[in-house]
Amino acid sequence: MEKFKEILVCVIGGIPQIITETLYALSQSTPPVNIEEMYIITTSTGKKQIENALIEKGILKQFLTEYDLPQIEIKPSSIIVIKDKDGNEIDDIRDSSQSEATADTIISLIRELTTDNSVRLHCCLAGGRKTMSFYLGSALQLFGRSWDKLYHVLVSPEFESHPEFFYKPKQARFIKCRLANGTVQEISTEKAKIEIMELPFIKFSGKIQLHGKNFKELIQETQSEIDLVLTQPEIILYIKDRKIEIAGVSFTMSPILITLYATFLQQKILCPKDALCGSCTDCYVSLGQITEEPFAKEFAKFYSKTYNPVNIAEEEIIEYVKKKLNLYTLRTYISKINREISKALNDEATPCKIKSVRKYGATIYGIAVDKTKIKIN
Repeated sequence: MEKFKEILVCVIGGIPQIITETLYALSQSTPPVNIEEMYIITTSTGKKQIENALIEKGILKQFLTEYDLPQIEIKPSSIIVIKDKDGNEIDDIRDSSQSEATADTIISLIRELTTDNSVRLHCCLAGGRKTMSFYLGSALQLFGRSWDKLYHVLVSPEFESHPEFFYKPKQARFIKCRLANGTVQEISTEKAKIEIMELPFIKFSGKIQLHGKNFKELIQETQSEIDLVLTQPEIILYIKDRKIEIAGVSFTMSPILITLYATFLQQKILCPKDALCGSCTDCYVSLGQITEEPFAKEFAKFYSKTYNPVNIAEEEIIEYVKKKLNLYTLRTYISKINREISKALNDEATPCKIKSVRKYGATIYGIAVDKTKIKIN
């Protein structure tokens, strides 16, 4: 089992208790999780509360010592205070501008932390404003890996946000608590419950190529990729019949054209990348590669099926591909394939065509349709 460096990420408003309560809950879980480093996203007000309670009063050190856990230092870089567009620390989230600053701060941190595959993030959204919790959950959806975790922490109502309760001490003591009916009663900390709930979340990391710099841009990119895949038509190839069915429309192609089209589609299907195929071009190839192994062999396999029942040795076809298919011929075939698709489908044809893109100074070719939409029979 791979050993990760365990990192806690919290969003905090004016209640620093969330930090120690989360650390306690993780240390008591099965198996226990011992945090080695943490990052706290908060406001200037929250920073003062954290420094006062956890550092100056020594509550964090006290908790870690009491439960014999590794000491965690709250360094200046551990506390990330949200700043407005002018670079000033905010003391609360009161308007849309401050909300956007909060989103971008959280996104930036999670994006940076998830570039290191040796760490595992434990993100707690129990603290701070609801907008902070939303942005933390969204950030993990965009950049979280399969091993990252998202949590909510539940504390017994009597002790929740209580200024004297930071974790369940080993030696029980009584604390004056205000009950729901307004009365005050001394209750033993032995009755306190701190539960941690792991929350499932949709993981887009690695499935969508994200280039946006701020939260709005990233959400727009993600939605565009999802919409693109959802609206793409299904492509079904019947090789022996030389027939193509796209969005319910059937038409035929000559053996050489359907073979070349099948070769490009097969590239898409075989791509190991677990990503939506809208803007991804990892499976695209140059025309020169089509005449080389392993593509020539794939081409030969499909070509022999289209000519059934004529018996043509695969080696003969591979030799033909290598010697006869030059770049000019391949471009001509691609143009013919795209014309046939346009003729059959009109406006729906675009994502199904073989398109060319420039990448690293070379021209590569492929099909934009998501691989989940492709079947070759």
